[in-house]
Amino acid sequence: MKNSFAHAAKTALYLLLISGLFAACSNSTGSEEEHNEPEGFRLKMNGQTIVEQLPDANLTGEFELEPGEETALVTIFFIDHDGDEFQPDEPEYSLGAEFEDDGIAEFEQHAEDGKWSFHIHAEAEGITEMTLMLMHNGHSDFNTQGIHVHVESETAASSN
Repeated sequence: MKNSFAHAAKTALYLLLISGLFAACSNSTGSEEEHNEPEGFRLKMNGQTIVEQLPDANLTGEFELEPGEETALVTIFFIDHDGDEFQPDEPEYSLGAEFEDDGIAEFEQHAEDGKWSFHIHAEAEGITEMTLMLMHNGHSDFNTQGIHVHVESETAASSN
């Protein structure tokens, strides 16, 4: 009788160890990468925030330029649910831009500036909205609210 009790206890312990091993393998965090989901963004120029859209909030800030003027380098930082800034590392992500009206301003990117930085070049007087997009394999994973871009000559601005 003692022998069968010992055998049953060893079998139970063995089954417990095996089930623990399977549970540990199924909860592995080794090679799975967790990536942040953007819920907002921040545009910085010369270390200062120029435009910002926090999670669950409206956009603040704008660009005011004169015809022919180009902004200094602008860099986008996406903001996750916790308010942390990030820029995706994966090569399949890129930055896209669309303007509501053509011919007023142009989005320019240069390889040497990195894929999360750009310039806005003012082409002609007018007002337009620019939407930035976090592109992933040919489609947008995140769109900003419309960013106001106002292009006006200094003489027109001073006469108002």
